[in-house]
Amino acid sequence: MPVPVSSWQPWRTWLGESGGARATFFADPVVDIAGRRVASLICYEQLLIWPVLQSMLHRPDTIVAIANGWWATGASVPAIQRAAVEAWARLFGLPLVTAFNS
Repeated sequence: MPVPVSSWQPWRTWLGESGGARATFFADPVVDIAGRRVASLICYEQLLIWPVLQSMLHRPDTIVAIANGWWATGASVPAIQRAAVEAWARLFGLPLVTAFNS
């Protein structure tokens, strides 16, 4: 799920311009890696309902969550992200692999 405004800029096509990321709201976001179906949740996606539910609809075997928290050093954001993704994994009964830097 691209970040609105900074990555996802749907108005660009309306103005005849190219560039920007595409948001595919109903595509299958789960990927096959070494025979496992993996839902990857990148950064802020871990805090949003839609990217998680969209991934879970496609029945992943594992959740992989990555985030870059260096910009929030000393703030509660990285801890909130970690707690959120751990809660999602527990809710859906899936193993979780995380990589967070700070």
